[in-house]
Amino acid sequence: MTPSATYEGENTVMMLQTARYLMKSYNQSLQGEKLAGSVAYLSGVQPVPAAGRTRNILDLGVLCDAYRHRAARLVHEAAVQLRNERQAGKDQPDTWNAASVDLVKAAKAHSQYFVVKNFAGRLTDPALDSAAQAVLTRLCQLYALHGVVDNSGDFLEDGYLTGTDIRQARRHINALMAKLRPDAVALVDAFDFPDGILNSVLGRYDGNVYEHLLEWAKASPLNKTDVHQSYHKYLKPFLEANRAKL
Repeated sequence: MTPSATYEGENTVMMLQTARYLMKSYNQSLQGEKLAGSVAYLSGVQPVPAAGRTRNILDLGVLCDAYRHRAARLVHEAAVQLRNERQAGKDQPDTWNAASVDLVKAAKAHSQYFVVKNFAGRLTDPALDSAAQAVLTRLCQLYALHGVVDNSGDFLEDGYLTGTDIRQARRHINALMAKLRPDAVALVDAFDFPDGILNSVLGRYDGNVYEHLLEWAKASPLNKTDVHQSYHKYLKPFLEANRAKL
């Protein structure tokens, strides 16, 4: 779920489809079935760490555990909400609609855990260049920590993370952004979008964005004359013909 929206402009339907799969998998785990793949973690909610435990919030293993715990807990809570709505006498469509907020939240947590887990796992590949590994590790840490801070309530709600952890995460985010700044353009260029597709002067290596935006505007066919020819061809005759009415 990395895109902000589907091509239709809305991703709630996709989230609810993901939630439907999560609910099915969770119910299977309750019946003793062994889950595999991306939902294997639903076999149980991890215990909350003991109060006062110190941890390195920058460690990707710690972050993966935190995301896994959050996803498992929110899937469990969405399933409980569905059960409560059914027990209240609602039919299947109304039950699903009533629990949709919790279901979408669970689906987002699952998707974020999936991204963090696989991103971190890919960094252990021995074939990965050491220089690229260092940069991508910082990028993975930034992504994971940003998600922790943005969704801090989820991680704090049952005490899995502490206020100290969140404060450390904020400090690490600031430090990681400074470290990643020299590699930001290269990371974006790695997607290899051609300039013709981007059709933009942003993200230049020399940083002269505004100067080149001005030059780009001057070179545009729309700016070859002070008044575009379409005004004389269409708009001016229309205005003159309707001057009395105006």
